[in-house]
Amino acid sequence: MNIYLYENHQAVNFDPIAKTRAAFDIRFGSETFIERVQSIFPNSNISLIVRPDLEEITQEKHRNKEVNPKTIKEGLWLLGNVIWDIDDLTLFVNQESTFYSGGNLVGVHLSKLMGENWMKNGGPLQCDPPTQKRVDVNSISCQYLWDILDQLPQSILTEFNQRANPIDPNNYPEVIFMNPDNVFIGESTIQPTTLINAENGPVIIEDGVLIQGQSYLEGPLYIGTKSVIKSHSHIKHSVIGPKCKIGGEVNTVIIQGFTNKVHDGYLGNAFLGEWINLGAGTINSNLKNNYTQVNVQINGKNVNTESLHIGCFLGDYVKTAIGTTINTGTVIGPAAMIVTDGFPPKTIRPFTWYVNGKHRIVLFDKFLETTQHVKERRGQNLTKIEISLLKNIRNSR
Repeated sequence: MNIYLYENHQAVNFDPIAKTRAAFDIRFGSETFIERVQSIFPNSNISLIVRPDLEEITQEKHRNKEVNPKTIKEGLWLLGNVIWDIDDLTLFVNQESTFYSGGNLVGVHLSKLMGENWMKNGGPLQCDPPTQKRVDVNSISCQYLWDILDQLPQSILTEFNQRANPIDPNNYPEVIFMNPDNVFIGESTIQPTTLINAENGPVIIEDGVLIQGQSYLEGPLYIGTKSVIKSHSHIKHSVIGPKCKIGGEVNTVIIQGFTNKVHDGYLGNAFLGEWINLGAGTINSNLKNNYTQVNVQINGKNVNTESLHIGCFLGDYVKTAIGTTINTGTVIGPAAMIVTDGFPPKTIRPFTWYVNGKHRIVLFDKFLETTQHVKERRGQNLTKIEISLLKNIRNSR
């Protein structure tokens, strides 16, 4: 089976996270969108259709896949920002049908000729595919980052149900469990006096995690490989990606990975990329004082989220100084640095150094020097392709 996982014009709706990655590389739970598709089709040939500026970084990340292929075959075309349901895909995989989720076109099965003609006409980044027999599916189409946050409880529940047997609380005599049947812990360290409350949803703790003492963890919650939860933390209803260091209060948050929020301070209803550092006392608002729906600026458009609880959206490499306060519905682009004794603007462009109301552009060489040092601390390096992408983002800010 040939699978074509594609971005379309909606991909930019996931900025600032999608500035530095394809939409299907965004995390919605323990998995990214593409990881879900790979788990459903482990033996299929999966090709990727992405925006031109992300072609090289996507190829570097997915070395065994063809990106923006020149040759098209008969296959199943799937929109990348969909939480695909295995029952949908196994039922309709060989049908010549067009798939819809919530009224949105999310996939289609095309012959070789139809696929070639679609790509000649601009492909998924410019136009919709030719339609065939309509099939409505249960898979969830996400249009914005806050849609992914809304799906967080179900995503973690689905992942938990695929795990092996839950823990035996007798193996953790100094840890307090509420509903231990709803808890999965890999080969990790849970220090004494930690309280894990899984009454409202599962708690999944991957291998190599350290939970320091007197922490409170409440499900639904996922904590990724080799992350650290600092003592006295209050973490609930969230997804923490790999190799993060998290402290303070965190509620309804997705973090892609490799991010530090070590100190006290509230972070709620937020979506964070990778390699972010939040200074001590950084907090965000997630509710307006007048209890009205929150609007968010996405690529120059004022979008009504239709939600009362919306926090902030931070791109990769963002840094905040100590005591930073972030307003409801704020979007901060990749590599921005925030130093302010009041609220920063609700939209900050990539590579902006914002200091008490003044904007200037982050020096690129200095940024690279700092970022290389940060990555080396986690056993990684900046690649030439990453540097090229980041330079293009800075130059087009």
